[in-house]
Amino acid sequence: MSSMEEPICLDKFSGLNGIDQLRSFSSNACQPISEDTGRWNCCNEGRSCGSSNSSNEDFEEYRQEPVVWRRQRRSSLKRASSLGRGPALNSDANNTAKDGRKYKFFKDVPRFVKIVEVGPRDGLQNEKAIIPTAVKIKFIRKLASSGLSVIEATSFVSPKWIPQLADAVDVMNAVKNLTGTRLPVLTPNLKGFNAAIAAGAKEVAIFASASESFSKSNINCTIEESLARFRAVTSAAKEISVPVRGYVSCVVGCPVEGYISPPKVAYIAKELHEMGCFEISLGDTIGVATPGTVLPMLEAVMAIVPVEKLAVHFHDTYGQSLSNILLSLQMGISTVDASVSGVGGCPYAKGASGNVATEDVVFMLHGLGLKTNVDMAKLLSAGEYINSYLGRPAGSKTAVALAGSCYSKI
Repeated sequence: MSSMEEPICLDKFSGLNGIDQLRSFSSNACQPISEDTGRWNCCNEGRSCGSSNSSNEDFEEYRQEPVVWRRQRRSSLKRASSLGRGPALNSDANNTAKDGRKYKFFKDVPRFVKIVEVGPRDGLQNEKAIIPTAVKIKFIRKLASSGLSVIEATSFVSPKWIPQLADAVDVMNAVKNLTGTRLPVLTPNLKGFNAAIAAGAKEVAIFASASESFSKSNINCTIEESLARFRAVTSAAKEISVPVRGYVSCVVGCPVEGYISPPKVAYIAKELHEMGCFEISLGDTIGVATPGTVLPMLEAVMAIVPVEKLAVHFHDTYGQSLSNILLSLQMGISTVDASVSGVGGCPYAKGASGNVATEDVVFMLHGLGLKTNVDMAKLLSAGEYINSYLGRPAGSKTAVALAGSCYSKI
């Protein structure tokens, strides 16, 4: 998840630098202990996951019946097509359901996954070049034609901080009447909210951090000050029946503080939920999350906020996004944020990749037999369009692999 204001480079933070930072976020360091009110703390303890009895108990469900898993996986792989549309949920799961049994690892995975496309906002705001308004409009329309039901269109923030999105009003005027697609916009304060509504926005989003230091560095206010600011937005939105989506940034790690404990994330999610956000997206802003850190974070949040109101937003800095998304699905999450072709980048880690590519997410979901209502061929076309303008190769491994293949068969 990206900054609402001016991106802050990694080299300004002593707390997130080089291999030492990578080690501080490694899954070896993460395990449950009895401190920090939420039972979870995994920073700088120097213990391995295997040395904790509580860790063994918490992960017991994922280790049971390994023989059954291997047998079913081999059976599935034999029948999987060359395009990755494996029958794990379509065939094996249905057959076992007929016998009254459940497919252990996917029994809680939703059969439909909503994808929130964030490329036009979270992606393009991180591009160095200023994208012409006409290109943005065509980009959004091509994304909508692929079947994506939610596309984050732009941000109503001061052009001083994000000049890439200074044309927010013009973009909204051009796309606000697209049918079958919701077009939320980011509104960091009441002024931005009023501007968005005046431009025709029918849904907005607000953005809070689980890190005190990041909140001060990024939006120049404390967490509590930001929450007060957002209460004004949600209150105004309620008066005119405008839905508000909430984002929580730094849900696992912060470029200033390092590791962020799950109770801090749960607190922000609770506040956003109580002020009326219909959905709360949990964002791994700097892309350091692994399944070992996502699990306790989600457990802490799900203990307070209903799982059906949660979404996940992963950056792919260390290539962990798909595994994190799969774990989230297994825990009942059914909404995933993504950016076509991985458009954008992580401004907090020099040279790092940004949002997980929508094509890669869709390919994985379809391979699991899950529905998305997304047409892969048209999605690839949207990615090709924006990449051709940006003058760079596809940021999606799926797009690269399928280049020249028959998209209609995907």
